[in-house]
Amino acid sequence: MPAGRQQDLAVGVDRLQPGDHAFLAFSDDDERWEILGVFTQQGFARDEKVLLFVDDAHSPAEVAARVAGGTAAARRAVETGRLAVSRTPRLGRDEFNPARFADAARREIDAAVADGHAGLRAANEMPRALAPMEHADQAVAYEAALHESLLAGQRDRRYTALCHWDEREFGGSPVLDAVRAMHPVTVLDRAGALHVTVTSAGVRITGDSDLSTRAEFSAALRALAGQPRDTLVLDITDLSFLDARSAGAVMRLAAGLAPPRRLEVHCRSCHRRTLALLRRRSIPQLSIVTERL
Repeated sequence: MPAGRQQDLAVGVDRLQPGDHAFLAFSDDDERWEILGVFTQQGFARDEKVLLFVDDAHSPAEVAARVAGGTAAARRAVETGRLAVSRTPRLGRDEFNPARFADAARREIDAAVADGHAGLRAANEMPRALAPMEHADQAVAYEAALHESLLAGQRDRRYTALCHWDEREFGGSPVLDAVRAMHPVTVLDRAGALHVTVTSAGVRITGDSDLSTRAEFSAALRALAGQPRDTLVLDITDLSFLDARSAGAVMRLAAGLAPPRRLEVHCRSCHRRTLALLRRRSIPQLSIVTERL
């Protein structure tokens, strides 16, 4: 992950950054396609090439149309080399070789960059797109090799990986638990969801804060206010969307703190602008730290 990202981070798919190795457990097909659509569109916006490896239940043309925004857009993306979809398992029985795989992945990244793309992002439906179902254990070895070769230590920031698993088939299994644990980033399984994490300094909130998640956002602020420390840290750096009502709640929390208690908000510049629009008077108990754009 990029500097400043933390381990065990759950974010909306739109917050994935180059160099991330992300995990998604889906249990609803419509949500899965929506997430892959955002993943693909983000790749297009970053001038990255997008590779999707899916199961054999869906044709490449169908998948391309779903994620690219229709048949015509999919055709253009495929013809220009911005999008490629495969449903052919890449491994047979006992064929996985970590070193060979890592070399092949690097060649794909190099080829994408040589073709003029800023990088490569790949989404793998695991394990169907990798190997026959009866060899799901190979998928665990694949995930480990992928992470160690390209995304651990000195991460290749030209590459972004999303591994998605069907929780209806693998939920609660040792295989799913093993691969979940090796991913530094987890993608929220529903667009528009809100995720709250209590940290050593305060509270981190990711996902979307709007009308549908207002109750959860308000509860998170109450929990933060109840922490027994002078400096309360609210980290919304990886919050995908912050509406005006939620921003107002942050302001009210800060204004209601009795010195020496204070609120420190870590955010991106877009959040800072939203908060600034609502900051009609000085709030000495509030400080805003802008960490990224």
